[in-house]
Amino acid sequence: MKQFNINFQIIALLSIFVIGCDKMDVSISEETRSIKTYPFSDPNPIPMLVKDSRLYPYHSFDGYSHEGKPQEWKVLKLENSFIEVTVLPEVGGKVWGAIDKSNGEEFIYRNEVMKFRNIALRGPWTSGGIEFNFGVIGHTPSTATPVDYTTRTNLDGSVSVFVGAMDLPSRTHWRVEINLKKDRSNFETTALWYNPTPHTQPYYNWMTAAAFARDDLEVAFPGNQYLKHGGEVKSWPVDNKGRDLSFYDNNRFEGHKSYHVVGEQKDFFGG
Repeated sequence: MKQFNINFQIIALLSIFVIGCDKMDVSISEETRSIKTYPFSDPNPIPMLVKDSRLYPYHSFDGYSHEGKPQEWKVLKLENSFIEVTVLPEVGGKVWGAIDKSNGEEFIYRNEVMKFRNIALRGPWTSGGIEFNFGVIGHTPSTATPVDYTTRTNLDGSVSVFVGAMDLPSRTHWRVEINLKKDRSNFETTALWYNPTPHTQPYYNWMTAAAFARDDLEVAFPGNQYLKHGGEVKSWPVDNKGRDLSFYDNNRFEGHKSYHVVGEQKDFFGG
């Protein structure tokens, strides 16, 4: 059995002063919320053997609505005195968002609209939160569909949500624990991905974390070069035209951007 352990810590940079009030215990709950949703179709009955043989036996979703309507979604909420974290087990197990309770600001962007569009490997994808990707290169096949989940109150008093699924082409299994402690203004994720088969399988993992961008945003990605989607290597953060690309407002050219920054190994990134 091949086993991979990956640890991630999502840190909210907060200054919190609690005066004259008691700290609440950490809690975990499950509820249903109505969210405006632009749904996608039922799956194409023909598996993706011809369209993309890497994804067999998955089916694709080919239709997308242009009209939004309220839809009920299951929401898991982890909460302490400092932050509130929400998880969507029916949308790939993604972290929907996280809020700093001292000022009501989101430090993980929570998109209040589910607008699915044809971006992921099987089709539907929606923006926001933290998305967990395992398996074939791209937005994982389970990114917009229900995954397994369970909740737990731990011996140290913290609470956890566990989400995960089997990747059907490789028959590998991935699990992510989302953990919140009583006295912390951050939450942690710990990922486990294992291969129970006797065969070598594709190993590709990435997480996407969303933040609400404004013109004054500056990102901190340690490194001196970046890779574009096609593999081209470019300089970072200042490009060959003298633009400092770490400033959001300096990216008003061409279309969408992808900066996969390399060159330095650090234990942080942010904005």
